[in-house]
Amino acid sequence: MRKRVPAVRAACAAGVVVLAVLLLRHALAGVDPRATLRAVEAAGPWAPLALLPFVVTTTLDATGMRILLGTLGRSVPLARLLPIRIGTEALHLTAPAGFVVADSATAALLDSRCGVPLGEGAVLAVARKWLVMRAHATYIVLGASCGAGLLAAVSAHVFGNGWLPWGVAASALAPLGLSLGLGTQFRGRPSFERLYAAIGRVPWAAARAWVARSRSGAAKVDGHLSRIGAARAATWLATASFLGAWLFEAVETCLLVRLVGGPLDLGFAMAVEVGISLVRSVANVAPAGLGVQDAGYALLLQAMGLPAQTSAAFVLVKRGKEIVWIGVGYVLLAAMRGPSARLAPIEPVAPVVTMAEAASARLVRRVA
Repeated sequence: MRKRVPAVRAACAAGVVVLAVLLLRHALAGVDPRATLRAVEAAGPWAPLALLPFVVTTTLDATGMRILLGTLGRSVPLARLLPIRIGTEALHLTAPAGFVVADSATAALLDSRCGVPLGEGAVLAVARKWLVMRAHATYIVLGASCGAGLLAAVSAHVFGNGWLPWGVAASALAPLGLSLGLGTQFRGRPSFERLYAAIGRVPWAAARAWVARSRSGAAKVDGHLSRIGAARAATWLATASFLGAWLFEAVETCLLVRLVGGPLDLGFAMAVEVGISLVRSVANVAPAGLGVQDAGYALLLQAMGLPAQTSAAFVLVKRGKEIVWIGVGYVLLAAMRGPSARLAPIEPVAPVVTMAEAASARLVRRVA
């Protein structure tokens, strides 16, 4: 049964990509390739500017991670975190459901390069998801508010009504709900100890023996979660850092639109980004949202009034920027293979962390 799971995931990803290619073909039907290339070439010597927002975005994200590590008593220099963040983003963009691979690789690299135990790295991944989703909900509401006029115009043109701004704003409930759900683990309650106690009452000798061996790890995980949750100021500061990273994605879109001949309008860019956020959630099964995200950008930008060739040029420049940073990320991952890499022993911890550590350990062996 387990062998079928990767095949099913691959089939789902392939189906999504095929559908996206069809949508992209429809969105770019009739586009003049020469006009598109002229729009790309219009960036001229300013084209390298397309690479800069990613540096700011990843720096803000790494800063949020550094703040969270500080609540666990780990002082990791930003100069060490940033290459890890850039490298794992390359994995995020190139692997199906890449966030899982990226989180495991982050824990592995924090252990091998920064001395952060795998268990704490896995807890960091959970804490980061908690706060990134909180920031994402705020970003969606801000974007829907700033771009309400444009989204309403698109809604009237495409759907014949004005529901799109409200629908986009309401989509913030999804990351907010997930954030609130994860946040319950950070309230200082012995959640994993309770889970282990429940498992220990199962009338199965093997289960009780496993609980006896690893219950101390559950207490350790609960302690890490409690320390992060108790650091209210630090978690809100980390949330602000993650929100800044989201906002710089809109800045990047604003810059790329301008480079290919569109308007320099941050409100326009925020409307585009929050409008595409629903598409991104569907596109997670495909590497870098391949096809799905491209079709979404092309259709939405045209619906907002950009010419088809400008929309196509935007997609090309955005993908070109990602290819450059993916290359940089893999170079950094290769560079982080070295004598300083080490494989620390894994202590028994709670189930959710154990799974992350097992994946991390495999990745450490590849990186080390």
